[in-house]
Amino acid sequence: ELVQNRVVGPNSSFRETKNNKRETLKYEAINDWANMTHLASLREILDSWNIDIEILFKDYVDKVNMREFGWQITEEGTIDKMNDEIAQACVNGLKNLEIHNYPQPINMEVTLLSIFSGIYEFTNEQIRAEGMKNIRQFNKLIPNAEKNYGEASFNGERKPNPWILTKILRNHNKDYYEQITKPLLKQNYEVKKQQKISNTVQQIEGYEIDLKDQFTLIDVSSKALNGKYENKLELVAQDLLRIIKVIPCQNGWYFIIKEYDCIAGKNTIKYKSKTALSDQLRSIRLQQDGKKHITAIDALEQYYSLFEKIGMKFTSNNQGIFSVFQGFKYMQLVEVDQIKIDKFLGLVKDTISANDE
Repeated sequence: ELVQNRVVGPNSSFRETKNNKRETLKYEAINDWANMTHLASLREILDSWNIDIEILFKDYVDKVNMREFGWQITEEGTIDKMNDEIAQACVNGLKNLEIHNYPQPINMEVTLLSIFSGIYEFTNEQIRAEGMKNIRQFNKLIPNAEKNYGEASFNGERKPNPWILTKILRNHNKDYYEQITKPLLKQNYEVKKQQKISNTVQQIEGYEIDLKDQFTLIDVSSKALNGKYENKLELVAQDLLRIIKVIPCQNGWYFIIKEYDCIAGKNTIKYKSKTALSDQLRSIRLQQDGKKHITAIDALEQYYSLFEKIGMKFTSNNQGIFSVFQGFKYMQLVEVDQIKIDKFLGLVKDTISANDE
């Protein structure tokens, strides 16, 4: 018999009284784990116990999509509102179900509390009223559920969450969920994803390449290594805008990148192919999503339009055109000492030109 919430040392005993009978429970170490040494990782420990905690990548993707499509949480951590189209689809799908009273996990059975929790959060009163009517009209309530209908209704009103209905449909009306509900959830997810990207693009500051700015791709790599980007591609894109621009050419696109030139001892403009630049950006890893590594190239591709220029000139005031001229090689002085200049010119005249005007 398993005893929960008890922490004991290996090979220890514990006395307890149960059913008026005093028992001594002895706890034995699993596979002599207490004496194991040189286990470098949790994986090695689990392997030594013959325990596998991995899932197939396909199953992982399904779980991620399920979480994204069917459980909407805002940036502030609150439950997102459900639009009328999805709400109506949920109401239409809540039919021919056996509804229980005692709360169980949704994947096991449908309960009154979970249905009420979903319906009460509908913002459209007409859809909410239709959903309430359909509970008894199109479903079978077991006797205890019918008996406690009012109490469950009251408790559901206190804990509203419309997205719980999509989980009910996914587990108990699977065909309807796959054909009707899931496509709507995916469409809603994509719309919000694009809106989020659009809002982010407006917030990203439009940096231009400045050779006097010492920030280069090495700094991006360092920030990624130290977790400074917090897995936010928009922050990576904002930094890449200080380094990279994309220019159209006859054979497609080529990339302008600011890099440090050791011989010149300063930042310079270099021109690279897409393949060469992609290799550099893929080496900057931000996070791992399943078996795929999210890298700096993902930030460039997601916000690609921000990096594009319509062309290139030696110098231009047009923000859409990249200016090759990035300032004079030497700094221009606001004030000059003409006496020092005259001495230098005198030296040139006397020594180099031998007083030949």
